[in-house]
Amino acid sequence: MPKPKPNVFDGQSIAASEFFKTHWQRAPFLFKNTAIDLSCLPNQQQLFQLAEKHGVQSRIVFSENDTHYQVVYDEPGAWQGLKAHKPTLLVSDIEKWYPKALSLMQWFPFIKNWRFDDLMMSFAPNGASVGAHTDHYDVFLVQVQGTRQWSYDNHPLGEVKLVEDSELAVIENYLPQNEIELKAGDILYLPPEIPHHGISTSDDCITCSIGLRAPAKSELLTEVVSELAHAIPTQNRFKDTTEKTETDNSIGQHEISYLRNLFKQLHNLPDETLADLFGQFITNYRLLNEGETFSSQHTDHGSNLFCKNPFSVFAYHDNQSRRAHLYVDGEMFETSLHLAKVICNKDQFTLLDLLPQPSENDSQVINHLAEMNIITQYNP
Repeated sequence: MPKPKPNVFDGQSIAASEFFKTHWQRAPFLFKNTAIDLSCLPNQQQLFQLAEKHGVQSRIVFSENDTHYQVVYDEPGAWQGLKAHKPTLLVSDIEKWYPKALSLMQWFPFIKNWRFDDLMMSFAPNGASVGAHTDHYDVFLVQVQGTRQWSYDNHPLGEVKLVEDSELAVIENYLPQNEIELKAGDILYLPPEIPHHGISTSDDCITCSIGLRAPAKSELLTEVVSELAHAIPTQNRFKDTTEKTETDNSIGQHEISYLRNLFKQLHNLPDETLADLFGQFITNYRLLNEGETFSSQHTDHGSNLFCKNPFSVFAYHDNQSRRAHLYVDGEMFETSLHLAKVICNKDQFTLLDLLPQPSENDSQVINHLAEMNIITQYNP
């Protein structure tokens, strides 16, 4: 009998179905003493080494008065000079520069690849903080080492006043509803816009933040309308139907109806067109274009394991005809449904997994993805 896959809900007081019904994007939840394997994550020394690599986004946050926070970007060497001000080192996109860290995500199988943004890790000595703040997306705060006290609310604040002259957006005079100290293996889930404040309570505090993509409606609409506009011939223009002999500069019902009909055309687009628009947008959203730095070694030996470039984002749409549209980094490919599922849903695979029944089109897609360094030979 196959061993069940690990899951963050293992041994918890809540089942996954109940969590999604009562907490997901609604209310915070604390996962206590989970069995999550944290050995895949970098340690303190490796975290500082990552921060020194070219292209890695890092920050040192510090405060001289625990109210106004300052930031030093991409200069990990500044750490020593800031020790008196309780600094915090934050390193973004850990899983892209330290790919074995992606193993952490097997404990969160409900998070779709295209919803996952990045793993951000922080190191902080006792008393260090980045201030009380909110995030615009769901986040799982995983305590990796040491301890950290989290203060948080149950609901978003109706009105938020920010500290003036702070380089970070910090909530002024924050009075939390809840306080809890997390130790290694504890995980705090926070929905979007929930105010929270973390303070290190040990000198070896390491926290990993799992952030999820959440594009603004304005961003999605702007991109969709822009894509559709490119397909409309430039000679298709607004027509005025007025018959008055006198000048009338008003915006009237004709103009309103014209615009409304344009939006109706969007509403009536086929599902597949909408899936294509969303798939290309979301796999290109907040894409870190550093993929060429991912070390790989191409091979044509079919028995070798392959993996996906951690800088790339994958999604697919099943059009119910055993064919699919595969979306990768904003591009769309027509493939077999099997190929799309393997590439999107598996972390590692062989060429035999990809091509149990080879087709010329699927082979071309695979060759293209390999040439673009999007699928590569596994190099542990």
